[in-house]
Amino acid sequence: MSRGIPIYIKVLAWLGVNVLILVLLVVGFLQMQFHMSLDWMLLGPAGDQISLIGDKVTNELTHMPEREWAAALKQYDEAYGVAFALFNRGGIQVMGEPLDVPTDLMPKIADKRPAGDRPSARRPPPKQSPQAKGRPPDAPPKPRFMQRTGSPARYWAGIHLDLAYGPDFMPLTLVMASESVTGGGLFIDLWPWIGLGAACLVVSALLWLPFVRGITRSISQLNRSAHAIAHGHFQARVPEKRSDELGELATSVNAMAGQLGDYVMQQRRITADVAHELCSPIARMQMALGIVEQRSTPDQSTYLKKLDGELQHMAKLVEEVLTFSKAEALPDRETPVEIHLRELIEQIITREAAGIGVVVDVPANLSLHTLYKALDRALGNVLRNAVRYAAHAGPIHIQASQENGQTIIKIADQGPGVPPETLPRLFEPFYRPEVARARHTGGSGLGLAIVKRCIEACKGSVTARLLEPSGLEVQMTILSKK
Repeated sequence: MSRGIPIYIKVLAWLGVNVLILVLLVVGFLQMQFHMSLDWMLLGPAGDQISLIGDKVTNELTHMPEREWAAALKQYDEAYGVAFALFNRGGIQVMGEPLDVPTDLMPKIADKRPAGDRPSARRPPPKQSPQAKGRPPDAPPKPRFMQRTGSPARYWAGIHLDLAYGPDFMPLTLVMASESVTGGGLFIDLWPWIGLGAACLVVSALLWLPFVRGITRSISQLNRSAHAIAHGHFQARVPEKRSDELGELATSVNAMAGQLGDYVMQQRRITADVAHELCSPIARMQMALGIVEQRSTPDQSTYLKKLDGELQHMAKLVEEVLTFSKAEALPDRETPVEIHLRELIEQIITREAAGIGVVVDVPANLSLHTLYKALDRALGNVLRNAVRYAAHAGPIHIQASQENGQTIIKIADQGPGVPPETLPRLFEPFYRPEVARARHTGGSGLGLAIVKRCIEACKGSVTARLLEPSGLEVQMTILSKK
């Protein structure tokens, strides 16, 4: 299963969404309660930017003929991506691209400054101080406004200029219109806000890191232990360092692992004991059957042969159950030795697949240090399985190689394989992929389970996969050195 988005990222994203929703709710509440307009933006950098543009336009237009004003405004349009226009105090547009000004914006465009504060003639502005962003040091800021109108929304900003127009020296108002609230960066510069958001996100991430990291670490430990328990390693435990719900869960998982381990050990012990106890009565029955066969009539011999076949099958099943039970104790009963793999495989082929087409691709000098009997039984069971179900379909391939300190052995056949959904359970005890498989061909269902036990005793792992167009490949991976 592919890993999705980490919990930490999800928590951080959810926190960001939560903060955004809270900000929107607060802004909406203030809007309803205090009927806030966009004029509050004029108190920050946006207001200073509009004042600076107003002073720049005033200074530039003052020093050029009125017939060139339209071209100058056009240059501002292209430079900022915002429509620039000049209106007189009566709300009539006198310069710039024609704008459809909403009625509710007209009162703000009209210059309501007292006569003493309005320009009475076209005159150059007073000398400007760079520290005052275009205004004399003691001069108050000229009246400005910002407003959102219409649907779709349009955003307006304006400033009353120290500039008069026409024979009557009508004071002018500079109006800027944009489809975006940012006004191409003229009304609002988004980069400081983006930087603020990024800083808040980073600070939040650092503050939440210890808390979320503690949770994800505990979940990872639980996941690893659960994975180990699912694969039969019941000795796996989760550290019980937390005192919250995750700590309680760790305690429950440990208790479950302990109980499952005890239960499985009891089942294995019972199975081994029962199989061991069955050996004696089966042997006595075979001995008695031999005596009966010597005194039987020709009519009875057919039934006695069937009975003998059943006893042999029972004896073989008991033997496999005992082998399966003993496989787990192989590391304690056998000492690892140096094994020349090609020699071992050739011996197994002679024993299990004499006269069957087997292609061996194993380097002559390939060796590994592991349990001889365990590896011999594992390879023999896999090869026997391939011969039983796929010898008629084509040659069986045995391949081995060493990579990164591991020996990889692959046994592949060209038979019908198994249904894809059965692959995860293929190495379970007594599991047979085909329910309708006959007893004489299907075996006991312990062959591959014994393979898994033997390979795990060699400190390795075993997997199976389907081949195209048909066939099954069993791969065994074992450490080359102990």
